[in-house]
Parts: sequence; structure tokens; C-alpha cells
Amino acid sequence: MNYHKKQGLKKKILAVIALIMAIIMILSMLAPFTIFAAPITREATIVSTEVKEENQVDETVGSLKSFGNDQFEVELQAGFRENYIVRKAMPVRGVITNHGDSFHGEVQIKAYTRAMNDSKEYAIYYQNLDLEQGASKSIDMEVTMGNIHKYLEISLVDEKNNVVYQDYTFLTAKDPNTIMIGVLGDNPQDLKYIHNLHLAQMEDDSMEYSGEFSKNYDFPLFLDENSFPRSVSILQSFSVLVVDDFDFSTLSAQQLNALQQWVLGGGTLVVGTGAATQKVFKGLSLLSDIQFEGTAEVSNLQGISGEVTLAQLKGDGLQTLKREGENTLFSAVEAGQGRVVISHFSLSSAPMAGQNTTLNMLQEVLRQVAESAFMVTSYDEGRNYDRLRYIAGDFPPFEMHSVYLIIGAIVVYILVAGPILYFILKKKDKREKGWILVPLLSFAFMGVIFLLAQSSTYKNGLMNTIAYVKMQQGSDVAKADIGMALKSSGKGDVLFTAEEKMPVSIELEDYYYSNEPKKEKCTYRISCGDTTEVNFVESPSWGTQYFRTQSSVDLGGSVESTVSMKDGKFVGEIINHTNIDFYRITLVLNGYLQEFDSLVAGETLKVDLSTENFGEDAWMPYRGYNYEEIRNKVANGEMSRKEAYLRYVEQDLCQEFFDYNQTSDLIPVTFFGFSKTPIVGGEKRVNGKRVMENSISMYHQDFPLELSKQEEFQVGLRGVVDAPIKFDLYDDGKESRIYPFEDGDFNVAYMIPEGVRVEGMELQMGTDADGFMAEGVWIYNRITQEWDEVAVGEQVNVENYLDENNLVEVKLHCFRERETGVPQLFIEGGGLFAGN
Repeated sequence: MNYHKKQGLKKKILAVIALIMAIIMILSMLAPFTIFAAPITREATIVSTEVKEENQVDETVGSLKSFGNDQFEVELQAGFRENYIVRKAMPVRGVITNHGDSFHGEVQIKAYTRAMNDSKEYAIYYQNLDLEQGASKSIDMEVTMGNIHKYLEISLVDEKNNVVYQDYTFLTAKDPNTIMIGVLGDNPQDLKYIHNLHLAQMEDDSMEYSGEFSKNYDFPLFLDENSFPRSVSILQSFSVLVVDDFDFSTLSAQQLNALQQWVLGGGTLVVGTGAATQKVFKGLSLLSDIQFEGTAEVSNLQGISGEVTLAQLKGDGLQTLKREGENTLFSAVEAGQGRVVISHFSLSSAPMAGQNTTLNMLQEVLRQVAESAFMVTSYDEGRNYDRLRYIAGDFPPFEMHSVYLIIGAIVVYILVAGPILYFILKKKDKREKGWILVPLLSFAFMGVIFLLAQSSTYKNGLMNTIAYVKMQQGSDVAKADIGMALKSSGKGDVLFTAEEKMPVSIELEDYYYSNEPKKEKCTYRISCGDTTEVNFVESPSWGTQYFRTQSSVDLGGSVESTVSMKDGKFVGEIINHTNIDFYRITLVLNGYLQEFDSLVAGETLKVDLSTENFGEDAWMPYRGYNYEEIRNKVANGEMSRKEAYLRYVEQDLCQEFFDYNQTSDLIPVTFFGFSKTPIVGGEKRVNGKRVMENSISMYHQDFPLELSKQEEFQVGLRGVVDAPIKFDLYDDGKESRIYPFEDGDFNVAYMIPEGVRVEGMELQMGTDADGFMAEGVWIYNRITQEWDEVAVGEQVNVENYLDENNLVEVKLHCFRERETGVPQLFIEGGGLFAGN
């Protein structure tokens, strides 16, 4: 009897073990999907960069070994005059000749990316290479060094992964803040004086950082048609390009395309003209809308003796930067996010060439149009913050119907199949066969689960592409910044391939501490061929890998806005002249946020909104979104998880790219349009397989209001604050507040735009002004030339307080260490050019 009881107990225990094993095996298949099945919970990751470790200099030069020189002759030029800028791409070009047996394999360049805890991480840039005996082949590669290192390692690796050649090229690292100035001209000797052009400005300027110190960051580089960059990645190492007496049509289509992308993406191009205007304009499509109307001869320009030939130009969008009398010396044309600065005289011809006056004028206009591009700091700022990384890294939710099928199979097994089998065996008194049937049933259901999982579109991996496209008024070409995040179901290398060639930029996340032993580790491999191949080494299963890229977008037209404010309402139209279908758009009107349904290509959205309909919560993107409300809608079934994910991504993009500092002065209209059409076309694969791809692109355009063309307007202007005492100024995009460190008076200057008539004027405080009022407010009377005390909200006489330069001056008395609100100057009137 005891024997039978023991046997029965063993059967039950084994049956339970078999059931538990089956459940564990089934649930293990679901584990990868739980990583991205709940996008509603979001947490920011704080990244730290350790400057000391980042900038460690390699001291192992003495141990370097070269070999293979008896078979291969390698002539390479790397960097910029044997220099490279840390964290920016540099060219590696040259010729490889094979004097031995035929070679089939790769040329590889080992570039160190960073040093972490005494370990070194590096990237491999490679290009396929097939060389028969006696044959030569050119190579053209792009390499990025992520930290300070003394050399690049060049290797030839055959098909069997044998290194048959290895050598080194030595380079000098330059600070990431370096201001590299490219100079291009048919007569470079006449442009040598550009070497003395000083553009770098210290952001933390003080007594210890003199102008001489900041000159250390200027790095001029002279180019020709052969050395001119062929990719936008290399051009991004340049802060400005200065071109004079050069025919752009001599550049290749690849070089011209890279130049256009670079300017559209924010680059600054300077072109000298004068008598060589037609030569310089030839082949430069960026200036195709500018007409050359001959030249004029001017004497004693800027105090320089001799006649100067000035180009006479006209065209839409041509902005004057510097004049002398009736003569325009410098003008500019905006192109995308960048600009082309035109010198109306030749920079390489007498009498202007080589003059300090010319350098000073060039420095002045460049800082005028692109001052932020020349600001540097005396310390390592760390890696650039990537606004797309964490948005792209948040993948869309897992399709729950697939999960429900898998869970259903588990439930059927536990609650139906298992008990039925048990009762059948019990009834037939065949329970001893459970030793075999229970495991078989477990494996059968495991096979069903496996087939269900394999049928999922997620089985091979995931790809999430988030893009930001900045559009400009009147331009049908724009630059797209793109972040691509990848997940693979398998552990090991993750290889991304695409038919379309795209520039690849990888910034690895930094970690606080690693207890791994000191070693060298390859983190990724990048192909320098005609297609895109990026291989992330040793990735965990379902780990996220990320890289940035960019592309030009042919919009086919532009977005037009006629929206303005009238009688307390926003009225007008948003017209979509592009070839983009927007599934949703968001408008920010004078800082207030409003969402609309789709706006497909060729359609028009009519806007008619009263300011009374905007609540306080609708003020700007960071206050206009309610994440809790979205979570509740998902919980209540009012919104799907997929729709909630879209809303999160849209809101995050708006918050990242909305310019809070430009709001309210002239009621700008900010347009955000969202599209699901991928910007990067062609077939894309992960580890050779098609994967589920999600793509969201945000198109952004600003429409500043031109008051001179408005029939009527009611706007609040924000003033410029100045005082002889030390103070801090806080600005949340809606209103400003002063925090003085001692008692005193503060001057606030309000500049009213040209071409308007002002019919009413008063000072107004924001809605949060309680407790932040100044002790006293005065306005300068132009008639009496005295300060008149004025009450906030009181209408004042325009003629008394508006001077001939459209300037209104206000004085505030503020107490020490007490925040004081800065009032807006609210004006009513109309434009002098309305209807034109």
C-alpha cells in the first residue's frame, strides 16, 4: 500500500514539474516582448561624460608593429593637414597598390571612440577591396575619432579574416570647439591673408580669456577642387566656407550636392564677387534667384585707396548686411537653416585683398549672421545632446492581439487540456501513462506557442525612425535630422543595411562605472561603400542600438500661412503646397497650442479661433499637454495604445524643437506637421531580414508676423532690460522677471517695428504678475524730456512717448533680491503696407 501511495505521489510531483517547465518555456518566449509592450511609462536617462577619461592620450606608440609593406604599397592622406577634430568626421583618401598575389577582402581603419575605466573602445571603418597583382585602387573613406589619439591603424584583412598588412598614420587632435574655416579659390596665394581671419569667441569671456587666447580655436584650411569634401559629414567639420574667384561648376555633382545639404542644414558660405561674379555664380544653385546687373567702380572704400569693383545684385530674399553710403558691401541669402553671405567685391583682388579692413568687415558680418556658430568654451562640453535619441528609443507598443493568442494557448493548456488529460487517464485507470503524455502535451503546446510567436511581425526585430524637418518660408527643399533605433531578437551582432547611402553618426551612451577588466573592444563597424552598412558588435537580445543620419527632403513646395490676430481672434489659412500628407498638425499661435486633423498635400486649413477659448493649460507645448489624461483614456478604452504612443511622440518632438524664446513679440505662427512616410527610402534590413518599421517625421516651420502688412493688429512687445547694477533675468517664454542683487532703477527699451502706425499704447503685466509688481514705473516723455509716472493698464498718449526711431523707454524701480515682473508694451494699430 505504501508503495502505491509513493508511486502516485511521484506521478503527481512529476506532472506538476512538467507543467511548470512548460509554462516557463512558454513564458520565456514572451519575455523579449515585455521590454517594449508598455510605452506609457517614460523615464529620462541621465548621461554623464567623464572628461578626464574621455581625453586620455594613448602612450603605446612605441609598441606599434607594421607588416605587409613588402607586398602592399599604401599611400594615404588622413584628416585635415594631418589634423582631426575630436568627434567630427575626417577624410581618409589614398591609393593602395598590390605587388604580390591577388587580394580579396577589406581595407580597415581602426578609430578609437572613447576611453572608459582604462579600457579603450574603437570602431572599424571598412571598404571592400579586390586587387589583382600589380593593380592599384583608390579609397575614399570617412572616419570619426571620438577622443584624443595619436594615430589611425590601417589594415588589410583577407577573406579568411587574416591581417596581411598593418601600418599607422599619425595625426594631431584638435579641440571639438575648433572653428575650421575652409578657403577655396583659383588663386589661393591671393587669399592667404584669410589665415588671419579671427572668428572664435569665448562663451565664458572674462579677463583670463583674452581675444588672443580665443584665436587658438581658429583653424583655416585651404582647399581645391580635389580636396573639397564629397560628403556633408565632412563638411560639418567646417564652421564656415570662404570662396572667391572660383567656378563652382568645376566641382562634381557629389561635391555640389554635399555643399547644398551643408548650407541647408545650417552652414555658412561666403562668396566673393566683384568682376568675377558670373564665374562664381556659375554652378551655384543656391544663388539661382539672384540677378547680376553689372558692376560699379567705387573709390576710397572704407578708407582704402584705389578703385573697388562692386557687383550690383538684386533678387527676392537678398538682405543687406553692410553698406557704405549708397553702396552695398555685404548681403546675405537665407537657404534652409543656413545662409550664403555675398561680398560684393572680390576678396582676392586688389585693393581689398590682404587688408585688415577686409578681415574686420568679414568678421563683423559673419558674427552678425551666425554668431552662435563661432562660440567656444574653454572646457570640454562633453558629447552633444541628441534630441532624437530617447524619442526614437521608445518603441511603439506590442500588438496585443498576438499576446492574447499566446496567453490564450497557455490558459487552454493549464485550465482545459491538462485537466481533461488527467480525468481521461483517471477514468481509464491509466494514470501511469501521464509520465509520457504530460510532457508530450507540454511540448505540443510549446510548439503551438512557438508557431504563434514565429508568425508575429516582431520576430526578426524592430526599427523605429524619428525625423525632424525644419522648413523655411518659400523654400521647397529642407534638411531632415533622423534618429534610427534598432532591436534584434537575437543576441550578438546587429547589422543594419540600407540600399540608400546615408551619412552615419554614432554617439555611444556613457556609463558611470564598469568593472570589466582593462581591454580594447570593438563597438561598431561602418562600411564606407556605396550602400549603408552599420554593424553593432555584441548586442544583447532585444537591446537598443542607435545612430543619427540626415537627408535632404524635396518638399515639392512650401507651407503658407495667412493667420493673424484680429479683434481678439486668430483668423486665416494654412495652405499645404508641399507633397507631404500630414496626418495631424499642431499650431502654436502666440504661444497657445491648438491641434487639428489631417492636412493632405494641396489642401487648405481654415483657422478661426478666439483667444477666449484658450485656457491657461494651453500655453506653449510644455504646459499644453496632459500625459495623465492620455493614460486615463487608454485605461478607459477611449484611446488605443497605438494612438497614445503617437501622441506621446508628437508631444515630445514639439517640446524638444519649439523655440520658447520667440513667442509673443509679434504673434508668430508655428506649424508642426506629422507624417508616417519614411524619409529614408529603399529597402532596409536588420541582420539580413525585413523587420517591423515604424516611422514618424515632424515638419516644422515658423511664420513671424509682419506688422507692416497687417490691416489691424493688437500685440504685446517685450522690452530689452538694462541696468548699471548686477541682476539675473528669468524668462519662461511668456514673461520676464528681474532678480536684482541691490536696489536700483532698471531701463526697459521697447522697439516698435518699422512701417506701422500706432494708435493705442499701454503697459500690461502677465496673468502671473501678482506679487511681482515694480515699486515704481515711469515712462519717458519725449515732449517734456522728463520721466512720467504711469500705472500698468493705463492708456498713454502715443505722441508723447514714441520717438522718431519707434522707441519707447520705461524705467522700473526694483528692490534687492525681490523678483520683479517686466511689463509688456501693448500696442494697437495697423501696417502702412497692408494689402501690398
